[in-house]
Amino acid sequence: MDVLEAQNISVHLAGTTILSDISLGIEQNKITSIIGPNGSGKSTLLKALARIIPCYQGAIFLDEKNIKTFSHKEIAQKIAILTQSPEAPADLTVKDLVELGRFPYRSWWKKETDDDQSSVEWALQQTNLLSFAGRIVNTLSGGERQRAWIAMALAQKPEVLLLDEPTTYLDIAHQLEVMLLLKKLNQETGLTVVMVLHDLNHAFQFSDNIAVIKEGHLWASGNTSATITEELLKEVFKVQVDILAASNGKTSLLPVGLEK
Repeated sequence: MDVLEAQNISVHLAGTTILSDISLGIEQNKITSIIGPNGSGKSTLLKALARIIPCYQGAIFLDEKNIKTFSHKEIAQKIAILTQSPEAPADLTVKDLVELGRFPYRSWWKKETDDDQSSVEWALQQTNLLSFAGRIVNTLSGGERQRAWIAMALAQKPEVLLLDEPTTYLDIAHQLEVMLLLKKLNQETGLTVVMVLHDLNHAFQFSDNIAVIKEGHLWASGNTSATITEELLKEVFKVQVDILAASNGKTSLLPVGLEK
C-alpha cells in the first residue's frame, strides 16, 4: 500500500520546469531512496511530497486523500522533513530541539502534556541521545547533531520521514551510524522513510525501493535490486560500475570508469 503518491505532478520554479509529469508511489513501512545526477530535481520532489513546494499540475495523495485537503497541523503530524544542513539557535539544548517536534500537537494556551514528555523521551531513546539531552546542539559532533535532528522529527510521531541527503558532510563512520539508525527505526517502528541520497552504495544497501530522477523526469522506479543495474547507471550517471557481493552478504557498487 502506498502512503504517499504523486500523480502526474509537474513543478515550475521561477519560470523553469524542474519536474515534469512524475508519477511515483511511496510504499508504506518501507525505505525509498531518490537518486539522480546533480540538478535533476531530487530535492524539489522531496519538498513537493511534503507540500512545501506546490505542484503546477497533477496531485499528491497522503493516505489516499489529496494533500491539499490537510491543514498545516495535520500535515506536520503525518509528515516530518529534514532538509540539508539544518541550523539550530546557538543556545538550544538537545532536549529543547527535540521538544520542537511536539509543536504540531500543541496549542499556545496549553502546557506540555504527559504525551509530549513521553514522546520526547522516546525520541531521545530511539536515537541514543538520552545522555545528551542537556548538551547544546552546536557543541555536538556532526553525527550526534544529525541524530538530534532525527530525534526532533521522531517526536512529531510522523507516518513518513523525509530526509534530504542525511549523510552530507559526515565521515564514513557517522554516515553508517545514521543509515543504520534509519534502518532500525524502519524495521522496529514501521516508519516510512524517503530520502534523497548521493551515495549510491547507501541507497543500494539500505533501500527497499528506488526512484531514479534525471533532468526532471522519473527515469525508473521499483524494487532496489531489480531497478539498479549496470546499464541504468551508465544511462543516468554516465559511469561504468561493477556490482559486487560484499562480505556482509549485501551488494555493493564499484565505479570503474566513465562512459564517453
